[in-house]
Amino acid sequence: MLARHQQVFSTAVFLLDGLLLAASWLAAYWLRFVGLGLPIPLGVPPLSFHLWFGAVLTPVALLILRSFKLYRSARTARLSQELLAIAQGMAIVAAFAGLASFATRGELSRGMLLIFAVLTTASLCASRVAIRGALRWLRRRGHNLRHVLVVGTGDLATNLAEKFRSHADFGLVLEGFVTPEPSQVGQTIAGTPVVGAISELPTLVERTGTELVYLALARSEYLAEENALGQLSDSTAAVRLVPDLARAYTLNANVEDFDGTPVVLVTESPEQGWNSVLKRTFDLILAAVGLVTLSPLLLAIALWVKLDSPGPVLYRQERLGLNGRRFRMLKFRTMRPDAEVAGAGWSRPGDPRRTSAGELLRRLSLDELPQLWNVLLGHMSLVGPRPERPVYVEQFRASIPRYMLRHHVRAGMTGWAQVNGLRGDTPLEDRIRYDLYYVQNWSLWFDVRILFLTVARVFKDANAY
Repeated sequence: MLARHQQVFSTAVFLLDGLLLAASWLAAYWLRFVGLGLPIPLGVPPLSFHLWFGAVLTPVALLILRSFKLYRSARTARLSQELLAIAQGMAIVAAFAGLASFATRGELSRGMLLIFAVLTTASLCASRVAIRGALRWLRRRGHNLRHVLVVGTGDLATNLAEKFRSHADFGLVLEGFVTPEPSQVGQTIAGTPVVGAISELPTLVERTGTELVYLALARSEYLAEENALGQLSDSTAAVRLVPDLARAYTLNANVEDFDGTPVVLVTESPEQGWNSVLKRTFDLILAAVGLVTLSPLLLAIALWVKLDSPGPVLYRQERLGLNGRRFRMLKFRTMRPDAEVAGAGWSRPGDPRRTSAGELLRRLSLDELPQLWNVLLGHMSLVGPRPERPVYVEQFRASIPRYMLRHHVRAGMTGWAQVNGLRGDTPLEDRIRYDLYYVQNWSLWFDVRILFLTVARVFKDANAY
């Protein structure tokens, strides 16, 4: 029953998307050549050709969107992920249409293709928002519900039950826990009854009308898990397996298919696939613009450093970046050439090694500007955890748990820790906590926010010395 209803719903959404694609194509034709009053140097092209092209483009676009898994059950999926998948899919569709336009010797207007891409993305996203809103409204009022059993009574199971309660709009009704220990039957755990033992699973599924069974058992209960899977092998309920990662620190955990074998990604960089392309494009554009627009300032600072004290203008220092790879980070020199004769050390207030120019440059963080070149080369990002020297990394990784997880992203010119005042000789544990929060919660808008905060805070930071 559950699978049939999901298929009917997915088919309806698929057909709706097809209608929206076709309608957007016709609307784009009308807007470009009639509605917007734009210049038409070559005259209005024939509608018949565009009808034929739209008839081909619509199913191709649907297949592309389908490859992004947009027509699977998304009851518990994030809306933002679905909207991003639509935007990514439509970017590919627009590129395909542009390529087809080139093949047809420009018979398709580029302006029309742009309007089509915008209209289709907006309409598909709006339809998803409306569908999600309608379904969640129905579920909160007792419709479109799915009955659930959770196998397990430990922390993993109780945490899952709490998610069901806190997300009533998902429409998952928890009928109770199923325990591997028969002695627990009849008890109440975290406000939810223990309705039976694993040996009773087939009967419990039929009696409660359960459509989904979640196995949320600890890794030490693998025998109970095998028993539950065996009991459910002849059941109509869909089975979901929740991995026990309680003893593992997870970083953007996910599941991938490795030639038919599901693999849990425990620690994974957020800079994967489209995220990597988006962040790298953002970095390239801003770094290039920054180097060009700031070139007079960079030249003036270089002359000041050269005239202020003997030694090179730029200071190159080995640092560790993405995946622990080493690179030479650039800075304007702010210390005397013999500053590290006695060994590496943190800068400190009133540091006698600092030059007179270096004091102001470090206070305003202007000494970091040459790192725009590192960003352009791909060694660094505009935003990310600040890179450390190899000698410090070896010390920190031995004494600070999860320190190396910060290297799952490119090092940054500025970061979440820095805009929160954690610069220079500040508690390293606090900096690591902020760095890992950034890695776990990365988004392009988070980067933009950090850049704005950098301008507002870092240049006035009392810890910049």
